[in-house]
Parts: sequence; structure tokens; C-alpha cells
Amino acid sequence: MLCIVNGNNDEYSSMGTIVLATDGSEFANAAAVTAIDLAKQSRDTLRIICVVEREKFSEPALSSGELATIDAEYRAGNCISEVSEMAADEGVTVEGVTRHGVPHQTILEYAAEVGADRIVVGEHGDHDRHFSGVGKELAKAAETDVIVVSPGED
Repeated sequence: MLCIVNGNNDEYSSMGTIVLATDGSEFANAAAVTAIDLAKQSRDTLRIICVVEREKFSEPALSSGELATIDAEYRAGNCISEVSEMAADEGVTVEGVTRHGVPHQTILEYAAEVGADRIVVGEHGDHDRHFSGVGKELAKAAETDVIVVSPGED
């Protein structure tokens, strides 16, 4: 399923800058496939962001919290690497970042920073909130199109 929120369904070839928000979940992987396809069509660099949730993982401290943060950062890097490999197989150039913060706010900040025309996100994620959370918040607050993707049924 592909749903464009806050925009229209114009030709993707004139799409412009695309931001993919990923967390490595099944839904994020489906969104990655869509984002890579769109970036390939538009011949633009795909920008990827993985947010380490500030609510779950505070700033590092010398404690078990630090270890959890390091692990979350490591997993975020792996998410970006996995999508980068998928994109390379399709000839798509990728720039990826890991940021700390509240997911929807941090994604919106990054999208503004890179001048994104579209944000692609999975319908659900690997976190406590689902579409009623991050995706919905993006759709409400974004000044660009938000493309929400759920895995197709085979």
C-alpha cells in the first residue's frame, strides 16, 4: 500500500529530494524499497535518517543508559548501511545520518535541512508508536508530501 499524504499523485520523475526515515523494521524496509525506486526514477540522491529516540535513549552517561545508547546508535548505523546496500544495487546514491531526538520532529528538521520534497516512511515502526504516532505526526506537520508505505501482501 502506498499513500501520499499532504500532496498529490503527480509523476514521480519530477519528485526532487527524497528523505527516507528508517528504523530497520519490516515496514521501514518496505518504505526503503519504495524510496529507492522513487530516487532511481528522479535520479536524485536518497537521503536516509535513522532517529535514536531521545525518550528511550537519553544522552550518553557512564551507565547502562550509555550502553543502550551505543547499541541503539550501532543499530541505526546498520539500518542506514542496509538501505545503502539496497540502493547501490539499484544505482542510487545515498547520504545517511543518525540523529538523536523525538522521531517525527527530528525527521522534519532533517527534511528541512536537506530541502526535501518528499518524506517516505513505513506505516509502522520498531517503536512504541505506530501510524497513529510518527507517521501521523509527520503527515500533520510536514510542509512536504509524506509517503506512507506498508508491506504488500504476497
